[in-house]
Amino acid sequence: MMAPKEWARVNRSGAHGLRRGAWYPVVSNPKTGMLIVNVSRHNIPVARNLVELRSQRPKQWSVVQFDATDPGAERANQANIGLTYLVCPACRGRAPLDAEKPQEATCSQCGGEFRIDWAQTS
Repeated sequence: MMAPKEWARVNRSGAHGLRRGAWYPVVSNPKTGMLIVNVSRHNIPVARNLVELRSQRPKQWSVVQFDATDPGAERANQANIGLTYLVCPACRGRAPLDAEKPQEATCSQCGGEFRIDWAQTS
């Protein structure tokens, strides 16, 4: 796959099956109502109004906050990551958050150390 020109992150749970907080490379962006993202070597269509787009891959942890009634909240609890957790910008691994608000974190899956994007939560 060529280097992506855009990156997309869904801003709410839905039938698209993408995880909130994770950035995915955009394969095709025809400027219509849908775009195509690459998820583990599979091209997945997703509605444009459900995503945030960036021209460069973010280098900060995403913060995901679920309300207990949100779709996906039960899966987050079952994964033992809680209703507020981090998503690694390098590998999309998830990490639970404690009561503190650290400025950076190290990913237990890929070993990458990144700042945390507290300014924007998904």
